[in-house]
Amino acid sequence: MSEQRGSNNGKINDQWYARLARTFAVLGSSVYRNTIQYLKNIPSKIIHFFRIRINEKKRMPKRNTPNRIYVLVGYTTQAHIDRKFRREKAIHITRTVLIIGVFLMILLLSIRSLKPFVESFQYKQLLGIENIQEMTQNDPFQKDTNNNVMTFSTESESSEFSP
Repeated sequence: MSEQRGSNNGKINDQWYARLARTFAVLGSSVYRNTIQYLKNIPSKIIHFFRIRINEKKRMPKRNTPNRIYVLVGYTTQAHIDRKFRREKAIHITRTVLIIGVFLMILLLSIRSLKPFVESFQYKQLLGIENIQEMTQNDPFQKDTNNNVMTFSTESESSEFSP
């Protein structure tokens, strides 16, 4: 009974390997075919790209001045195009003004929220300062303008260190 199971497992493994080999063969051949086709089409794609650009250039009117030349396509008039550009310009200006206004409002609100409305008296109480002039009068980091520097030295009277 166990020998039969082993032989079935061998058949299943062989079938699985055969399917895997066929799958890789199909995938490999399709990749190969697509790569060859892509490489064959490269010159025609390049030629097509340049033909399109040349035809677009030929269709454009000749430009004798530095001003832009617009080609009217379809049923339209110059007045309609001018109205459209004026409308776009007005929308652009309105959008810019609104963006600047929103930015200024956000800036104003953030400044007001970051700067609390607390009097300096309350800060003095929190820090324990009564008089600011008195506190800054004895600044330890200030350079000495007075030459009244006091030095303290002590001499040892013990005989431990004497020779």
